[in-house]
Amino acid sequence: MKEINKKTAMNTGLLKIKQNKTKFISNASLIEGLSYPLVCTAAHCVFDWYKQLYANEVTFITNDNKEYEIEEIYISSEWVNNGIVDYDTAFLTLRKPPLEMDNIIKPLFNNVSKKQNTIVPSIKKKFLGNKEIEIIRNITFEDHINNSTLLGLNGKLGVGSSGSPWITEMDHEYFQFSNTSLSFNSVKNIVWGPYWGEHIENLYLQANKKGKDFENVNIYKL
Repeated sequence: MKEINKKTAMNTGLLKIKQNKTKFISNASLIEGLSYPLVCTAAHCVFDWYKQLYANEVTFITNDNKEYEIEEIYISSEWVNNGIVDYDTAFLTLRKPPLEMDNIIKPLFNNVSKKQNTIVPSIKKKFLGNKEIEIIRNITFEDHINNSTLLGLNGKLGVGSSGSPWITEMDHEYFQFSNTSLSFNSVKNIVWGPYWGEHIENLYLQANKKGKDFENVNIYKL
């Protein structure tokens, strides 16, 4: 318990976002990249599909309050063009100086089992700017309600929890395999996250400057 709380606290952070004149906070996480760490969040936090509007300023704030400017946003064209929630994941690159990758959680793609013992930490801002980490623990399940590729998790998170990491343990190592996307008013106390399959893996590779030639990926430079 103490070990995973310490590790998730280290990898869970906040995004300070500005879209035109609107400012807000969302959750995010650090994940291990191929050469440098990446920030992961929900795509809707950095691109408003309804307004077709990218964030124009994004800053990642670590759990110990260090701030790093974001340089590039990588999101699926399926989200940008069609608003498909199954692809509600974004990978962000940091401006220099980069963070070290020691003890950063690795991503997990194309996981065969949709049932995973999962911890979902999210940072909740409290009165006078204080923060605390809320944690949901449960087992994920396939979306048998809407028959999408989304993963479901029984639990309830507060406002601003979008973008928080979904973490599981395999062979005594922790991996992030999704991120909090949204909840539906029609389905109470279930949080939904994208399944990180081949499409999200390609998005991750593009953010690492690897993989196919920017197929189905939108890149926005801040």
